[in-house]
Amino acid sequence: MRLIQITDLHLSDRADTPGFDALSWAVSETNRLAPDLVAITGDVTTYGTEEAARNFLAAAAPISAPWVFTPGNAELRDVGAMPVLQPVAARKSIAVDGIHFLLPDTSTGTIEPADRAWLDGEIYSARPCVILTHYPMDVLDADSRDWVEAWFARHPVELYVAGHRHFDRTRLVQGCQEVITRGLDPDKAFGGPPSIHLFERDSNGSWTVQPIPWPHEQELLPAHLGRSVLGHSPVGWSIHGDPVATVQLTRRAGLHGLELRPKEPEYNLQATLHELELLRLDRQIYLSWHLPNLTWNSDTRGIDGQDAVLAQIEDGRACGVDAFTVHVPRIAAHLMYDADEAPSAAWRSFLQLYGDLFRSAVQDGVRISIENIHNAPGTPEDRSRREFATEISEYISWIDAVTEILPADGGTVGAHFDVGHARNNGELGNRQPLGDWYARVGSRITGYHIHQVRRHEETGKLTNHRDIRSAYDQTISYAGFLHAWSTKLINRAPLFIEVRDAEERRTTIALFEDLFTPVSKA
Repeated sequence: MRLIQITDLHLSDRADTPGFDALSWAVSETNRLAPDLVAITGDVTTYGTEEAARNFLAAAAPISAPWVFTPGNAELRDVGAMPVLQPVAARKSIAVDGIHFLLPDTSTGTIEPADRAWLDGEIYSARPCVILTHYPMDVLDADSRDWVEAWFARHPVELYVAGHRHFDRTRLVQGCQEVITRGLDPDKAFGGPPSIHLFERDSNGSWTVQPIPWPHEQELLPAHLGRSVLGHSPVGWSIHGDPVATVQLTRRAGLHGLELRPKEPEYNLQATLHELELLRLDRQIYLSWHLPNLTWNSDTRGIDGQDAVLAQIEDGRACGVDAFTVHVPRIAAHLMYDADEAPSAAWRSFLQLYGDLFRSAVQDGVRISIENIHNAPGTPEDRSRREFATEISEYISWIDAVTEILPADGGTVGAHFDVGHARNNGELGNRQPLGDWYARVGSRITGYHIHQVRRHEETGKLTNHRDIRSAYDQTISYAGFLHAWSTKLINRAPLFIEVRDAEERRTTIALFEDLFTPVSKA
């Protein structure tokens, strides 16, 4: 008996994302492997929308083997998905090669009384039994967990297969082999590449499981980093600190990409210029300068931070920068629009200021790379409570507006895409999966900030700018990013590792330098 499990796709409404590519591959690979049964164990959508559910069904239609489906909690985040998925979710049991497969619905984190009664009625002692569902046993509510363990004691079950947690684990519970798998989400599967899983049963009733990894990394060619660097690794770093020390560290590290971001308002420009001269004598370098924030002051109805930004623009140009990184305007989202959705006075003030500040630099061929910011964990997605341009359409609209007012024959205006900010983005972090950012913003990208989001060891709060310990790390798996880069869904632009701790930054640089070498990877 051979069973393929596909789980935790988290598809959005789009069909041009790494996640959708992963599903298309999974269907082809499943047909090649020709299993006896395919189990799709929930979270096929990211937010339970009707369009995502329809995209899933269309992609799954070519599966040649019999297949069954049980929903996950993500299908319940909106009312659109389950009416579309109900026809395939209605089949809750199937017998294949003498094995009875049961699919209780655990999408709410519980096993409801109706499903408990149904399970009692379905079990046959003479027939081997396998449970296929979304939630692992230890994630169910306590009452359901106790019920399942007691049920196993009365009714021996060979195998319990689940997803949900995005990592692989096998354990025994009351004599039943429970297997949870990391699934196929390119941005959340960790501990290994996104995968489908092949389960095989021998004649003695023993099951083995093997991940079948999605080949997401085809061709990680180096980026064209601009006027000064071509053919080198695109990996550099962004350091929030003293510019002199930052340049010295970069020379010792052998990197070709550097973003300066002065931590203190006073720094030694002449010493920085001297160190940059030594660095450029040693190698070609792509140099960016991260500017301070431009922030709306609701009391004065004006913009704070102009003088500091102007001063650093002048210093950056003296240093011969290739690009300036600047955040989107720091303002509550609703203040950028009038009641009729037209740009507000605040929008117009920020746009005029961006034009005044950057016009000369752009005319001289300097890139203006506009960075996305993030909302605090738990921030609702409605405009009245979140930051401007944390929603993708707003971000794109702002970049396009700045592009229109700056010289078309000068430097490029584009997106400085911070992967961690997009993932750690309040409620929008789920509503807008990373694959949607890649698909919608990718052609505008002129640079990247790369880091991990991790819970702080002391406070437990999600924190940005942490080290990336693996390409398949938690909370962000970079498999989707590598696929988007390989397929040129996103532009090949400078990759600035933005990790605050010095040792964590060094280990992350080593990881990405190993990935992004000047040698094509097939």
